[in-house]
Amino acid sequence: MSEIDIASEKKKQFLLYAKLPVFTRRINRARKRIAEWLSLVDKPYIAFSTGKDSTCILNLVRRQAPDIPAVYFDADCAYPESYELLGNTENIIIFKTDESLLQTFHRFGGLDAGPELERETMKTTVWGPIKRLIIKYSFDGICYGLRTEENPKTRGLHAKLRGPIFQYKRDGLWACQPIYDWKYMDVWAYIFSNELKYCAVYDKLWAAPIEDQRLSYWAGETKRRYGRWAWLKKNYPDLFNRFAAEFPEARGYV
Repeated sequence: MSEIDIASEKKKQFLLYAKLPVFTRRINRARKRIAEWLSLVDKPYIAFSTGKDSTCILNLVRRQAPDIPAVYFDADCAYPESYELLGNTENIIIFKTDESLLQTFHRFGGLDAGPELERETMKTTVWGPIKRLIIKYSFDGICYGLRTEENPKTRGLHAKLRGPIFQYKRDGLWACQPIYDWKYMDVWAYIFSNELKYCAVYDKLWAAPIEDQRLSYWAGETKRRYGRWAWLKKNYPDLFNRFAAEFPEARGYV
Protein backbone atom coordinates (compact mmCIF):
# COMPACT_ATOMS: atom_id res chain seq x y z
CA MET A 1 0.00 0.00 0.00
CA SER A 2 1.38 3.41 -0.96
CA GLU A 3 1.86 6.32 1.44
CA ILE A 4 -1.08 8.05 -0.27
CA ASP A 5 -3.36 5.06 0.32
CA ILE A 6 -2.19 4.73 3.94
CA ALA A 7 -2.76 8.45 4.51
CA SER A 8 -6.27 8.22 3.06
CA GLU A 9 -7.20 5.30 5.32
CA LYS A 10 -5.73 6.97 8.38
CA LYS A 11 -7.57 10.20 7.66
CA LYS A 12 -10.86 8.27 7.62
CA GLN A 13 -9.99 6.73 10.99
CA PHE A 14 -9.06 10.08 12.49
CA LEU A 15 -12.27 11.76 11.32
CA LEU A 16 -14.37 8.91 12.72
CA TYR A 17 -12.53 9.13 16.03
CA ALA A 18 -13.17 12.89 16.11
CA LYS A 19 -16.88 12.13 16.52
CA LEU A 20 -16.38 10.19 19.75
CA PRO A 21 -17.22 11.69 23.17
CA VAL A 22 -13.75 10.85 24.53
CA PHE A 23 -12.20 13.14 21.94
CA THR A 24 -14.58 15.98 22.81
CA ARG A 25 -13.78 15.58 26.51
CA ARG A 26 -10.06 15.80 25.87
CA ILE A 27 -10.45 18.97 23.82
CA ASN A 28 -12.55 20.58 26.54
CA ARG A 29 -9.98 19.68 29.22
CA ALA A 30 -7.18 21.14 27.11
CA ARG A 31 -9.13 24.37 26.60
CA LYS A 32 -9.75 24.73 30.34
CA ARG A 33 -6.07 24.21 31.08
CA ILE A 34 -5.11 26.87 28.56
CA ALA A 35 -7.65 29.31 29.98
CA GLU A 36 -6.27 28.79 33.50
CA TRP A 37 -2.70 29.24 32.25
CA LEU A 38 -3.62 32.45 30.43
CA SER A 39 -4.98 33.86 33.68
CA LEU A 40 -1.52 33.45 35.26
CA VAL A 41 0.66 35.08 32.59
CA ASP A 42 1.14 38.52 31.07
CA LYS A 43 3.55 37.81 28.23
CA PRO A 44 3.55 34.14 27.20
CA TYR A 45 4.67 32.34 24.06
CA ILE A 46 3.89 29.09 22.26
CA ALA A 47 6.70 26.62 21.58
CA PHE A 48 6.29 25.65 17.92
CA SER A 49 8.46 22.92 16.40
CA THR A 50 6.28 22.47 13.25
CA GLY A 51 5.48 18.99 14.59
CA LYS A 52 1.98 17.55 14.93
CA ASP A 53 1.66 18.20 18.68
CA SER A 54 2.75 21.83 18.53
CA THR A 55 0.47 22.33 15.53
CA CYS A 56 -2.44 21.40 17.80
CA ILE A 57 -1.15 23.65 20.59
CA LEU A 58 -0.78 26.62 18.25
CA ASN A 59 -4.41 26.35 17.18
CA LEU A 60 -5.81 25.60 20.65
CA VAL A 61 -4.05 28.58 22.26
CA ARG A 62 -4.73 31.07 19.50
CA ARG A 63 -8.44 30.30 19.58
CA GLN A 64 -8.38 31.93 23.01
CA ALA A 65 -5.50 34.38 22.58
CA PRO A 66 -4.82 35.09 18.88
CA ASP A 67 -1.92 37.49 19.47
CA ILE A 68 0.40 35.19 21.40
CA PRO A 69 3.67 34.73 19.49
CA ALA A 70 5.02 31.34 18.50
CA VAL A 71 8.73 30.56 18.79
CA TYR A 72 10.77 28.18 16.64
CA PHE A 73 14.38 27.37 17.54
CA ASP A 74 16.37 27.23 14.31
CA ALA A 75 19.41 24.91 14.40
CA ASP A 76 19.95 25.10 10.61
CA CYS A 77 18.65 21.55 10.18
CA ALA A 78 14.94 22.01 9.49
CA TYR A 79 13.24 20.16 6.66
CA PRO A 80 12.17 22.31 3.69
CA GLU A 81 8.55 21.57 4.60
CA SER A 82 9.12 22.92 8.10
CA TYR A 83 10.47 26.19 6.73
CA GLU A 84 7.47 26.35 4.40
CA LEU A 85 5.06 25.93 7.31
CA LEU A 86 6.96 28.55 9.32
CA GLY A 87 6.64 30.94 6.40
CA ASN A 88 2.87 30.52 6.51
CA THR A 89 2.61 30.96 10.30
CA GLU A 90 1.63 34.37 11.61
CA ASN A 91 3.47 36.07 14.46
CA ILE A 92 6.36 33.62 14.48
CA ILE A 93 9.76 34.28 16.08
CA ILE A 94 12.52 32.22 14.46
CA PHE A 95 15.20 32.17 17.12
CA LYS A 96 18.71 30.90 16.38
CA THR A 97 20.09 28.18 18.61
CA ASP A 98 23.42 28.58 20.41
CA GLU A 99 25.10 26.79 17.52
CA SER A 100 23.92 24.73 14.57
CA LEU A 101 23.22 21.06 15.18
CA LEU A 102 26.01 20.05 12.82
CA GLN A 103 28.48 22.20 14.76
CA THR A 104 27.51 20.32 17.92
CA PHE A 105 28.04 17.01 16.13
CA HIS A 106 31.50 18.14 15.07
CA ARG A 107 32.44 19.18 18.62
CA PHE A 108 31.66 15.68 19.85
CA GLY A 109 33.32 13.78 17.03
CA GLY A 110 30.41 12.61 14.91
CA LEU A 111 27.51 10.19 15.10
CA ASP A 112 28.72 7.76 17.75
CA ALA A 113 29.43 10.15 20.62
CA GLY A 114 26.73 8.52 22.77
CA PRO A 115 24.43 9.99 25.47
CA GLU A 116 26.75 12.95 26.04
CA LEU A 117 26.01 14.22 22.54
CA GLU A 118 22.26 13.97 23.11
CA ARG A 119 22.51 16.02 26.29
CA GLU A 120 24.72 18.60 24.61
CA THR A 121 22.28 19.04 21.72
CA MET A 122 19.58 19.74 24.29
CA LYS A 123 21.79 22.43 25.81
CA THR A 124 22.54 24.14 22.50
CA THR A 125 19.14 23.78 20.82
CA VAL A 126 16.74 24.06 23.78
CA TRP A 127 18.03 25.06 27.22
CA GLY A 128 20.50 27.75 26.14
CA PRO A 129 18.20 29.39 23.57
CA ILE A 130 15.30 29.45 26.04
CA LYS A 131 17.41 31.42 28.53
CA ARG A 132 18.38 33.96 25.89
CA LEU A 133 14.82 34.14 24.56
CA ILE A 134 13.32 34.90 27.98
CA ILE A 135 15.86 37.63 28.63
CA LYS A 136 15.35 39.24 25.24
CA TYR A 137 11.53 39.21 25.20
CA SER A 138 10.69 39.12 28.94
CA PHE A 139 8.37 36.15 28.48
CA ASP A 140 6.72 34.81 31.64
CA GLY A 141 4.90 31.77 30.24
CA ILE A 142 5.27 28.92 27.77
CA CYS A 143 2.76 26.50 26.30
CA TYR A 144 4.06 23.39 24.59
CA GLY A 145 2.89 20.09 23.17
CA LEU A 146 4.72 17.41 25.14
CA ARG A 147 2.68 14.22 25.58
CA THR A 148 3.25 11.39 28.05
CA GLU A 149 2.48 8.75 25.40
CA GLU A 150 5.74 9.57 23.59
CA ASN A 151 7.95 9.15 26.66
CA PRO A 152 6.02 7.76 29.63
CA LYS A 153 9.08 7.20 31.86
CA THR A 154 10.20 10.83 31.85
CA ARG A 155 7.42 13.01 30.49
CA GLY A 156 4.75 10.86 32.08
CA LEU A 157 6.37 11.06 35.50
CA HIS A 158 6.94 14.83 35.23
CA ALA A 159 3.35 15.41 34.15
CA LYS A 160 2.04 13.33 37.05
CA LEU A 161 4.18 15.20 39.57
CA ARG A 162 3.70 18.71 38.17
CA GLY A 163 0.27 18.58 36.60
CA PRO A 164 -0.66 20.30 33.32
CA ILE A 165 0.25 23.76 34.70
CA PHE A 166 3.29 24.51 36.83
CA GLN A 167 5.97 27.14 37.44
CA TYR A 168 9.65 26.55 36.76
CA LYS A 169 11.82 27.35 39.77
CA ARG A 170 14.84 28.37 37.68
CA ASP A 171 13.20 31.32 35.92
CA GLY A 172 9.64 31.64 37.24
CA LEU A 173 8.16 30.75 33.84
CA TRP A 174 4.60 29.45 33.98
CA ALA A 175 4.39 26.31 31.84
CA CYS A 176 1.32 24.69 30.35
CA GLN A 177 1.19 21.26 28.72
CA PRO A 178 -2.51 21.08 27.87
CA ILE A 179 -2.44 17.92 25.75
CA TYR A 180 -0.03 15.89 27.88
CA ASP A 181 -2.68 13.15 28.23
CA TRP A 182 -3.68 13.08 24.54
CA LYS A 183 -3.05 10.02 22.40
CA TYR A 184 -1.79 9.76 18.84
CA MET A 185 -5.38 9.51 17.57
CA ASP A 186 -6.41 12.67 19.44
CA VAL A 187 -3.66 14.72 17.83
CA TRP A 188 -4.42 13.74 14.26
CA ALA A 189 -8.17 13.81 14.82
CA TYR A 190 -7.80 17.43 15.93
CA ILE A 191 -5.63 18.34 12.95
CA PHE A 192 -7.89 16.75 10.32
CA SER A 193 -11.24 17.66 11.88
CA ASN A 194 -10.12 21.30 12.05
CA GLU A 195 -8.47 21.18 8.61
CA LEU A 196 -5.18 22.49 10.00
CA LYS A 197 -2.10 22.86 7.85
CA TYR A 198 0.55 20.42 9.04
CA CYS A 199 4.15 19.80 8.09
CA ALA A 200 4.19 17.75 4.87
CA VAL A 201 7.11 15.63 6.10
CA TYR A 202 4.46 13.51 7.81
CA ASP A 203 3.15 12.48 4.41
CA LYS A 204 6.39 10.53 4.02
CA LEU A 205 6.03 8.92 7.46
CA TRP A 206 2.61 7.24 7.43
CA ALA A 207 4.09 3.76 6.91
CA ALA A 208 6.44 4.13 9.88
CA PRO A 209 5.58 2.82 13.35
CA ILE A 210 3.73 5.41 15.43
CA GLU A 211 6.74 5.99 17.71
CA ASP A 212 8.82 6.96 14.68
CA GLN A 213 6.32 9.42 13.24
CA ARG A 214 8.02 12.23 15.10
CA LEU A 215 9.28 15.40 13.48
CA SER A 216 12.64 16.79 14.52
CA TYR A 217 15.61 18.34 12.77
CA TRP A 218 16.63 16.18 9.81
CA ALA A 219 19.99 15.51 11.52
CA GLY A 220 18.35 14.94 14.89
CA GLU A 221 16.10 12.33 16.47
CA THR A 222 13.60 11.84 13.64
CA LYS A 223 13.11 8.16 12.74
CA ARG A 224 16.00 6.94 14.87
CA ARG A 225 14.66 3.34 14.84
CA TYR A 226 13.19 3.47 11.34
CA GLY A 227 16.48 3.68 9.44
CA ARG A 228 17.08 7.41 9.89
CA TRP A 229 19.89 7.82 7.36
CA ALA A 230 18.50 5.38 4.79
CA TRP A 231 15.16 7.17 4.99
CA LEU A 232 16.84 10.57 4.66
CA LYS A 233 18.86 9.40 1.64
CA LYS A 234 15.71 8.10 -0.06
CA ASN A 235 13.48 11.10 0.63
CA TYR A 236 15.99 13.96 0.86
CA PRO A 237 19.13 12.95 -1.06
CA ASP A 238 20.52 16.49 -1.10
CA LEU A 239 20.29 16.75 2.68
CA PHE A 240 21.81 13.31 3.10
CA ASN A 241 24.72 14.17 0.81
CA ARG A 242 25.26 17.41 2.72
CA PHE A 243 25.41 15.47 5.97
CA ALA A 244 27.58 12.64 4.60
CA ALA A 245 30.06 15.16 3.20
CA GLU A 246 30.73 16.27 6.79
CA PHE A 247 30.19 12.89 8.46
CA PRO A 248 31.18 10.11 6.01
CA GLU A 249 30.34 7.44 8.57
CA ALA A 250 26.65 8.10 7.82
CA ARG A 251 27.07 6.18 4.55
CA GLY A 252 27.76 3.07 6.56
CA TYR A 253 24.17 3.14 7.81
CA VAL A 254 22.54 2.93 4.35
